[in-house]
Amino acid sequence: MTTPAAPPPGQQPPPQQQDDGLDDAALAVAIAALLLTALSVAALIAALRARFALSALAWRALGAVLAFVLASPPPVTGIIGPASEQTARMNAARRAQYVLAATRRVATAAREARAKGQPMTEAIQAQVAREQRWYSAHQAAMWNRARAAGQTDIAAAEHGDLLGWNTVLDSRTSAECRAADGWNYYASAMPDIGFPGATHEHCRCFPSAPHPGSRLLPSRAATYARAA
Repeated sequence: MTTPAAPPPGQQPPPQQQDDGLDDAALAVAIAALLLTALSVAALIAALRARFALSALAWRALGAVLAFVLASPPPVTGIIGPASEQTARMNAARRAQYVLAATRRVATAAREARAKGQPMTEAIQAQVAREQRWYSAHQAAMWNRARAAGQTDIAAAEHGDLLGWNTVLDSRTSAECRAADGWNYYASAMPDIGFPGATHEHCRCFPSAPHPGSRLLPSRAATYARAA
């Protein structure tokens, strides 16, 4: 049997990746669906346990995250049209992705505390408090995307599926929004940068009738639709 070589002097061995089951792509899909229907953390965890095998610490961390996520559901905005429908799917996916990312951070904080001989419960509580603040920002982003999608759907009801992108140009305009000004996009195929008004937190872009002769903003959604 060959003995593994020691790391060179002055270097630390690479950290060992934790095999806790949280990297399963199907887990994110399941969480996204269950967040829409589950009435309690216990019910959601029970549904996941029937399909997935996670470490004991991962289940504990997931339960701690789900407790505040389920207690603060996203605002109900309704489905106005295709832009709102696409954004609702995106928000559901992003919410599940946040849950998994937060769960990993909580589990990591607990492991680090255990390695130092410190109480894991206190480490979990401290990390959860940080996560709750970050989740508030996540919720604001979801609301901003939903609001912008609603504006696009309203514009599409007046002008049709093809719309124009308009940017407020001043010293505060981001480079991404500045570059999109005057282009066109489809309400039914979200541009890669999102809908106007949702490119970033304070985006002031807005939709209008299409700009005659203008190019279309890049959209993977439109590319997939054409391929189908």
